[in-house]
Amino acid sequence: MDRNGTSKNNTDKKSNITLKKILRRPIVRLFILIVVIVAIVLIVRNCFKSNGNENELIGYQKLINVTDNTYTFVDLDGNTKTYEGYTSMDDFYYDVTCVSKLSEEDNTVTQMALINKNNKSIVNFGEYDSYVQVVGGKYYKVEKDGKYGVINYDGKIIINPEYDYISITTVQEATEVVFECQKENKYYFINEQGKTIMETESALHSISYSNKFNSEYDTVIYISVDGVKRYFNLVTGEELFADKQDVNFSYNILKEEGKISFYDKNTKLKTEIDTSADYSADVRVYFKKYVVLEQKNVTSGTREYKYTVYDSDFKQILESESKINPVQDIEGNVYFIINENNGVKIINENKKEKVIEGYEFNGASTNNLQFLVLNSIEDTNKYEVFNFNGKQIITDVNEYTQKGSGLLIGKYDESGNLARSLVLGNEQLIALGTEDNVLANDYYLTIEDTKNLKVSVVDFEGNIKLDKVNGTKVFYNEKYIGIQDGDNVNVYSVKSGKQTYAYPLSEYINRDETVSVVELTTGFYGFDGKQILQKQQ
Repeated sequence: MDRNGTSKNNTDKKSNITLKKILRRPIVRLFILIVVIVAIVLIVRNCFKSNGNENELIGYQKLINVTDNTYTFVDLDGNTKTYEGYTSMDDFYYDVTCVSKLSEEDNTVTQMALINKNNKSIVNFGEYDSYVQVVGGKYYKVEKDGKYGVINYDGKIIINPEYDYISITTVQEATEVVFECQKENKYYFINEQGKTIMETESALHSISYSNKFNSEYDTVIYISVDGVKRYFNLVTGEELFADKQDVNFSYNILKEEGKISFYDKNTKLKTEIDTSADYSADVRVYFKKYVVLEQKNVTSGTREYKYTVYDSDFKQILESESKINPVQDIEGNVYFIINENNGVKIINENKKEKVIEGYEFNGASTNNLQFLVLNSIEDTNKYEVFNFNGKQIITDVNEYTQKGSGLLIGKYDESGNLARSLVLGNEQLIALGTEDNVLANDYYLTIEDTKNLKVSVVDFEGNIKLDKVNGTKVFYNEKYIGIQDGDNVNVYSVKSGKQTYAYPLSEYINRDETVSVVELTTGFYGFDGKQILQKQQ
């Protein structure tokens, strides 16, 4: 026993020594470091996916074809899946959808249920009488014996089906919603956690949200009943600002006479600013990053102004007696433009300044800019184009229009003819004809020659992705553009500039850009030309 035990201990010691030696090797340490980095990246990526844009179609599958009680869906990646045995099916959101079929006990009664993409039951048939998909499929309003309630896409009960009526309030970009429920002539306001925030017997009521700020979704709402506003934290249900009924509330900023109060996204007071009774005050939020407090005094016979900029933590970063114009470039950088007596001052987010003498900023477009258009002080009918470093790009511009992140300019020649050009990144300049129309989306710009029926595609940096292709534009998305040329529709990849496939216009039935599907008489195709589903002839 002692010998065996001693041998075992020695073996363990040798194993530990060997493991330590292995762990000391540089190649092993490097491998472990790489594994840790990859794990962190995956965790962060998953966090971003789960907390991403709520407007995205999460787990989305769209119904594209029904034949012989067989339902065919296609997902965002172009993959198909079929389901059988149902009398109806809705599109999948969050990988869940509502289906119906005839009851096995009574073949004349239709029953409904929720299933997931793997055809597994989420809510069984007969549990509820009806389902209505709300809030982008995140919730379902359900009916049971003539009463209404709410469940989420996992089947969890949010509100028991005991109300005579339920409506849903969503405002602007808010991700949180309020369920307004009515029962026995009484109104109940219930949040997504199923908590009743407030109840009233008055039919004269309305709900509104604060707006988005701090790159987060704020959770403050107010419910106005008979003209009196009551503020609530929508998530916790806590009532806020009970002693401040008549305030102008937006972006977590409370404006009262003589005072401006700033609150964070959790409705905690960050700071208060006293505003003189001689000044009227206004507050604006720019790009969800900065707050500009504007104070005016026009009662003393002379006009006096104060402008103060605060960041998303409500810390003061800039002040001026001249108006501060925040603008944002295509990369999301913010600049503060101030007109002074001798010219235009440009201040970046690091507080570095650049002055362009002899010009003024007219405060036109403020978002997704690549250039600044300034007026000459000596000739107000002329504009000149600068970049944000103060470099002059184009002179003697007579008119201009913002086109996405591009700039459409016009200059009159000696004969009085207007020559138009499109200015893009890297100071690229594209000459336009009189019949050219420029359209912009979130991805690129299209130039359509309506006289010669030609289509070109350029990106915001001025790179030509498609050069004067015959036809007229029919559709486009982030990756593909369809151009009709005579009896055919030709589809091109914007990335490569090459044609992916073509189909006869006579065979075209429908198009769904949500899932990048074109329906022809022969079947369903992706924008890359791949056949998704063949139709039975």
